[in-house]
Amino acid sequence: MRVVIAADRTFASRERSMLSRLQVGLADEGVRVVQALPQGVEIEQSSVLLDSVHYEQVGLPLSRRWRATRAARVITAVDPVAPPEIVHVFGGSIWPFGAALARELGAALVLEAWRARLLPQVQHVREGSDAAVPTFVVAPDARLAEYLRREAPSAVIREARWGVHAPPEPRRVLEPGAAWSLMVAGAGLDRRAYVAAFEAIADIVRGRPDVLVFADAVAARRAELWLLAAKLGIRERLSLVDEMDANRELVLRGDVLILPEARGEQRTLVLEAMGGGMPVVAAADPLNGTLIDRRSALLVPAGDRSAWTSALARVLDDAAAVGAMVASAHAYVRDEHRPSVQVRGVLQAYEAAVGRSPIPFPS
Repeated sequence: MRVVIAADRTFASRERSMLSRLQVGLADEGVRVVQALPQGVEIEQSSVLLDSVHYEQVGLPLSRRWRATRAARVITAVDPVAPPEIVHVFGGSIWPFGAALARELGAALVLEAWRARLLPQVQHVREGSDAAVPTFVVAPDARLAEYLRREAPSAVIREARWGVHAPPEPRRVLEPGAAWSLMVAGAGLDRRAYVAAFEAIADIVRGRPDVLVFADAVAARRAELWLLAAKLGIRERLSLVDEMDANRELVLRGDVLILPEARGEQRTLVLEAMGGGMPVVAAADPLNGTLIDRRSALLVPAGDRSAWTSALARVLDDAAAVGAMVASAHAYVRDEHRPSVQVRGVLQAYEAAVGRSPIPFPS
């Protein structure tokens, strides 16, 4: 089987490690992968079995077919004998382009629906696709898949949980005598949720001079956290990190990961934090099945300042409870979010999309 995996600029930047793992895993299973990225974007290839091409992401809607035709010619030229059977698209901004590319290649279309707000596009792309182009939607989370099936019953939804590598043992965090760091991640689009969580962080930080706060720079700008930090008297304790998901090496060295918003989104940054030993404190999210209260994370009602204050105080004060949750989250990621789990789910979606029997996997 030959597959095109296309990602938009934002997704390729945020989830480059996951894309690389998936592509290598598929190649190990005998799938010939062509990586399609926007002009100027690169993802390091760790396998000689991967081919890489570039396409023009930016353009007027009227130019979409022309851009897809041009990309299809480049992809076909890589191996004229074996045309691609699947176009798998990551990043909602290029779903229409991916549909056009699948039409040009005569391939099936697989759309990765990693957040709940892609629901309107699920139906839009299906309605705009040719009837001859089989279209499947892959959700990286069971709750998200259920939601999409309920709200878009005509769509064919498959589940393929994202996978990350977890170390053999979780690392130690919140070490006595060390400066502790709170990492605040998210999009910053729900300002009310961000303000409540950040006010709670200020409640905690003011009484602990050894605690520092780091926040995603884009989210901080959207939620006006810099002004809020000044108002709360903790501006000197706040540092902004450019593109936390893309620059996660710094984030994953922190002590606590804080997720103020509940937006039905999946991020491998969160899975890596869980698997690596960082306690996660998050807004309860009914569309995110990876956030399991007291198993993988400590959950808080979104927008509840007092609940956030209590939860953060517990994480910083109760070493035994944190240790138990960290061990539980590490085991959860290791058992249920291995990269092989994602590869298996994606392969099953591919086989269904091209009408073949599923590839057997050992239990």
